[in-house]
Amino acid sequence: MIESGRHRAAESESLLELQRVNKMRRDFVANVSHELKTPATSLKLLAESLVDVMDEDPEQARFFAGQLKSETDRLAQLITDLLDLAKLESQEEVPNPRPVDVWAVVESVMLMMRPAAERKEIELATRESESCSNRRDCVIRGDETQLNSMFSNLVDNAIKYTPPGGRVEAVCEVADGEVVIHVSDTGIGIPESKLPRIFERFYRVDKARSKETGGTGLGLSIVKHTVENHGGRISVQSRPGAGTTFSVYLPRIE
Repeated sequence: MIESGRHRAAESESLLELQRVNKMRRDFVANVSHELKTPATSLKLLAESLVDVMDEDPEQARFFAGQLKSETDRLAQLITDLLDLAKLESQEEVPNPRPVDVWAVVESVMLMMRPAAERKEIELATRESESCSNRRDCVIRGDETQLNSMFSNLVDNAIKYTPPGGRVEAVCEVADGEVVIHVSDTGIGIPESKLPRIFERFYRVDKARSKETGGTGLGLSIVKHTVENHGGRISVQSRPGAGTTFSVYLPRIE
């Protein structure tokens, strides 16, 4: 009798899990369809407008061509992010991990992002704590390409949501067997009520501003999965008008 009860309980749990997975799949397909429909519709309308004015109004044609390129770039980024996220979600850990100097990856990302920051007159800075002075302590086991993409997302977001004249800083420290990277900005911040949802797929704190900056709503979800696949964790602290700090904790090689 007891075994029969346990069997029914196990079947019930399996059914609930299957229903949960199917709901997640349906929601994902619905979200993807919606996100792809928006730029696809814009591309169609812009292409039609361009054809209409191409011969009669070259200046207007150039405007539509610029808008067409912008929407094409947005669609291409959305598809790239979807593929990256699908790949990360299909893995529970990094395949074929290798030793990676995390701080070297962050420094490379900051250098790559400097032109974008300079265009907005935003100061980029890096700082090592005393615990991070020995570079061998900053080595983890992972995938350098994934880590580069993850920190690029964090720094790019910090730049996008920081007003001109602001500051974005990356700080490295080593503590309790982990390499900790803090990415801080002096930007617009995130309301406390919205913090629990920022790592969800397609979730945007401010939809209008996200569209203006070209965000796909997938960047932080990619960040979270990358961190978890590396055996780490991520936290965020933010206040509206006072900036945001993302802290990435990754297990270092002892």
